[in-house]
This record gives sequence, C-alpha cells and structure tokens, in this order.
Amino acid sequence: MGVNILALLATLPLCINAAPNFLPRQSSQDTATVNLTTGARRGAPQNLAAGVLYGIPDDPTQIPDHFYSDMGFNYARIGGAQMEAGGWVDGLETYYARFNNTRDNYFQARKFGAKVIILPHDIWGTDHANQSSNWPGDNGDWTDYDNYLNQLIGDLKANDMLDGLVYDTWNEPDGSFWDRSQAQYLDLWSRTYNRIRSDSDLNGVLISGPSYASQPNTGNDWWTNWVQRIVADNTIPDQYTWHDEPGDVANDVPRWADIRSQYNLPDREININEYATFNQQISAGAAWWISRLERYNLRGLRGNWLSGWQLRDFLASLLTKTDTNDYTGTGYQGNGEFNVYKYYHQNMTGERATTTSTGDGVMDVFTTVGSDKVRVLTGVLNQQGTWYITISGLSAVGLSSSGTLSIQTWGFDDAGHFGAVAGPSDRGVYGHQYDGDSVTFPVFQTSQDENTAWAFEFDI
Repeated sequence: MGVNILALLATLPLCINAAPNFLPRQSSQDTATVNLTTGARRGAPQNLAAGVLYGIPDDPTQIPDHFYSDMGFNYARIGGAQMEAGGWVDGLETYYARFNNTRDNYFQARKFGAKVIILPHDIWGTDHANQSSNWPGDNGDWTDYDNYLNQLIGDLKANDMLDGLVYDTWNEPDGSFWDRSQAQYLDLWSRTYNRIRSDSDLNGVLISGPSYASQPNTGNDWWTNWVQRIVADNTIPDQYTWHDEPGDVANDVPRWADIRSQYNLPDREININEYATFNQQISAGAAWWISRLERYNLRGLRGNWLSGWQLRDFLASLLTKTDTNDYTGTGYQGNGEFNVYKYYHQNMTGERATTTSTGDGVMDVFTTVGSDKVRVLTGVLNQQGTWYITISGLSAVGLSSSGTLSIQTWGFDDAGHFGAVAGPSDRGVYGHQYDGDSVTFPVFQTSQDENTAWAFEFDI
C-alpha cells in the first residue's frame, strides 16, 4: 500500500510551491520506483555521468582545481575545437597550435585521474575545412592522412600522452564533421584502426567509435554498414560510442543489443560521449541524465553548446564567472547544474539501488544506500506536472515496515547557464506515513521550480 493521502496532504514538502486541492491519480506512467532490498543493490557508484566535452580553458590552470574534484570529473574529450589556428589542414604550425592545446588539456585532466578522449578530427581541422578542401582519402590517395597519423602518433608518444588515452577515430562522420562519402569514411576507419594496432607502443590506448550523431538503429545504414565493416575487417573498437543530443539511452540500449545480436558483436563498454541538448542542461536535466546513465551502466560526457573560446571554458556549462566575456576571467562559481554533480559525487556513496523511471520517461531517479542515509536524486525533464516516487524494501535498510518516515528535501535551484547558485536549498523535513514496507510521495514540478532538481534523504 502507498502513503496515506490525507496525511500526505498535510505534510507536502516545500518543493510543492502551490499545492493543489487534490493529488492527481497515481499510475505506472507517472511513478518512478526505488528498490532498497539487498539483492537489488548494483555496486558502488562510479560517477558514470561526470565527463565533459571540451570545457577546459586554453590556460588549463585558470579554473581552480576544486571545481574539477568537487564534481567528480573523470572523463575529458578534447582537441582544440574552434581555435583560430586551423589545425593540420592549414599547415604544421597551426597543427601544433591545436596539438599543444590538446596536450595541455590532457595533463590537466590526468591530474584528476580522468581518462582523456582525443579528437583527431579537431586537430586535423574539420571546422576550418570545406567541400573544396583535401579530405582524407580523396581520389584514393591516403598520403596526406597517413602523414597526419604518423605526426599525431609520434607527438603523442614524444609528449608521454598515452596513459589513460582513448583515440576517438573520427567525430560525427554522419553529421557535421565529414564531407565525403560513407564508403570513404569506412576506409578511414579501417586504416586508422590498423595503424594504431600495428604500433606496440599503443597497446594500452583504447579505440572508440563510431561517435555518430545518430543513435543505433537497424534502419540506419550508417550503423549497419559500419557494423558489417568492423566485423569483416576485425576492427571492432574497445568502446562503442554515440551521441544523444537529442536522444534517450532507454531507447538506444535495446536497439544496440539487437544490432550486436544480429551481427554477433562482442559486448564492450558503451560511452555516450556527448549527452544532453542545450535546453536539457538545467538542474532537473542533469539529475535526469545522471539517473538514466547510471541505470544502464553507461559512461557519459556532457555535450557542450557554447562557441569560440567559451567552448573551451566553463567545464561545459557547469560554471560561470564574474565576467563571462573575459577570456582570462576570474571569480568562477558553480551554477545550478554544478551543484547537482557535486552532490552526485560527494553525497551519493555506498551502493546503488535498483530504480525504474516513470513510465512516461519524464522523471527519473538515482538512489544510493549509504552507511548513514538513503539518498534519492531526481529530475523531471523540461515539463511541469505531478509525478511520484515509490520506495520499497524499507526494512532492508533497518526501518520498520510501517510507520512515519521523515524525509529531508533539497532543491537544486537553477539560474541559467551563467547564473551562479551557491548550493542546494533546504526545503525542510517532512513526515510521510507508510505501510507495506514502502512509501510513496509526490514530486510537484511547478512553474516556479520547473528547472529544479530534487534530492530526498532519510536516515537508516
């Protein structure tokens, strides 16, 4: 049985800014669940969602170290995008401008133990190329590209940049960063894979791909042709990667499983190395994406929708500073999303509980069972309305199977991408009556709190 509704109405949390006269009907479509039983535990949290695309300044010491460590930063994806220097396509000098930027970012990321995905398409200079440029393999001539690979690989070795390195073969060839045929891209894939794997010094370097802008689908020939090619050539990457901007891993994972089964591909790590559209990068969206990625055990790196030098700053829209137009600005502060990631890293410890999202997919939850508390992080994705959370197995964490449960509510307010937010707001402690070893309570996402994420905590 769920919570007594009359008692609940008397104790609605402050996240309900304007409580309605009645609760909307609860159903599987609007209810997320948490299972606290021991057999449903899923191991220790690993901050799977705490990676960023770009976001490290050209002076990598510019952002104070504690911002990286506070949010659990553990994956970077870099390559000098949108620098004025055009990369390999404009000559060796501009190649080195981008490579050196990548090198400095690499060592900043490694200082925090983060793995680093290198973006060769950026260092090559796709953002300065056009249809009339010479692209890898044009007219069957791979000389320039082979020279580029030799230069890049040699510089990675010479600068001791192999530890923790992931080589992302070519970014979004099905989207913005490839101006030739699919067949020519597939030749690039095989050629690059074989060049890396032929070098014993690179045995520890992971190869990732295809890093498509699209998601896995048997009806998409970019996916099916790539899979057939990597099977035929035995050039299967160490990480399968794609982007969800927009997208939903709840759809991706079963579709990818179908493709893997059809073509007999091995099961390897999945990295959603760009996730969340610009309008999803709010506190509520951060909590939703964290919950999604954690449920499916997927690595993830935040997408980045800034441009120019701002693309290479602000930790991919997690920070602001005194003057957001100052290239060397000081006075960094976290925004609303940053506080969500900080809580995710610093507070959500212990073991992960099994969860389900609401049936409509609009609200999702991530839950940990710590030594002192159960913590539930939740976000509603870009909508207003009423949703519910049901937490079962309360006796498995030492609580009675019925009674009154006092829950602390925290609100992760959002003031926009460049709006500083000091930390989560204390929305109070409220008692919820329950029985049947489970408790149910509503989350009202009102107009005042449409972008707010929530955390609910109770002692065990």
